[in-house]
Amino acid sequence: MPYKRSGTRKWWIVVKGVRQSSGTEDYEDAAALENRLNLEVWKQQHMGVKPPKSWKEAVVKYLKERQHKPSYDTIVQRLGWWSPYLKGIHDLRNITRDMIDQILTRHRTVTALPSSDNTTANKYAGCVGAVLTAACREWGWIESTPKLRKYPEPDHRRNWLSVEEWRKLEKELPAHLLLPARFALATGLRAGKVFGLEWNHVDMKHRSMTFTGNAIKRGNTIPLNQTAMNVLDEAKRQGTVHLQRVFMYEGEPLQDYGLAWYKAMERAGLGKLTLTKEGWKTKRAWEGEFNWHGLRHTFASWLGQNGTPETALDQLCGWAEKDTRSIYTHLNVETLRPYSEIIDKLLGTKSAQSKKKLVKANL
Repeated sequence: MPYKRSGTRKWWIVVKGVRQSSGTEDYEDAAALENRLNLEVWKQQHMGVKPPKSWKEAVVKYLKERQHKPSYDTIVQRLGWWSPYLKGIHDLRNITRDMIDQILTRHRTVTALPSSDNTTANKYAGCVGAVLTAACREWGWIESTPKLRKYPEPDHRRNWLSVEEWRKLEKELPAHLLLPARFALATGLRAGKVFGLEWNHVDMKHRSMTFTGNAIKRGNTIPLNQTAMNVLDEAKRQGTVHLQRVFMYEGEPLQDYGLAWYKAMERAGLGKLTLTKEGWKTKRAWEGEFNWHGLRHTFASWLGQNGTPETALDQLCGWAEKDTRSIYTHLNVETLRPYSEIIDKLLGTKSAQSKKKLVKANL
């Protein structure tokens, strides 16, 4: 039964022979807590009931065991998004299908019809499902996992553009997105690397770009084709040049593509954008197959369709090894350059110097 210790107003209890504070000054509440905790211990010892494990404990263990994954940064980002909503869960068994569905529909864009937003929502739900599955099947923390809701996704998604479609989109892009979009198409870089690009990644003299690897992701050096070089030259000619970051907007480093990207895609006929007000928030719903990541798909598709070998494509895109081939096969930056320049040929890109000569010849 609860008892008082000198110098404290809270009742103390004994659970499994260990004294601890009940955290309350109410005797009946303290007694109820003591009985409940001791009952849970008895069930664990005599009925095989597993002790409760918190969401925080599960996330820490899951991330520790997934550090080798190439997608580790993405996993961290998605689990971080869930933290405000699940950090108070002290027993994983309290996470239900309805709970996850309610959080997603309230805090992310989810549509009744198939959409790319639903694809994103499914990825976030899948992250929770992966943690719960590990807790059940790998660690034996819980007896079962809830079957989470899967939102309808577009069928046969074509997330890349033809040259003509790109030209149409290019004309609709606002000035501050034109350079990063061209660079993404020219290099196949993910959005995070494009908008986080720093000048120290770039070697203008040798026309290449290097990203340092770590224990999780491998580093790579890729050649810069003329399309990419023209973008960098233009970025240097802009009014404000940042000491570190390449792409700027209104004097500050550009962080993301934002709503302007979706409006440009809608004007280019690539989908439909719907904006709805919910209190002080504006929710965005995009109905269309293409998105920013599609620029990376377009880069890889154009190269693949024009005969680029898989080994070269792997290294140009910075993909992790799928087999032992890349352990033994290494292509230097100049070997990769002709494949990178396929983009120049398809877009008819000329250097800034060539353009100046052409202008002079026409005068």
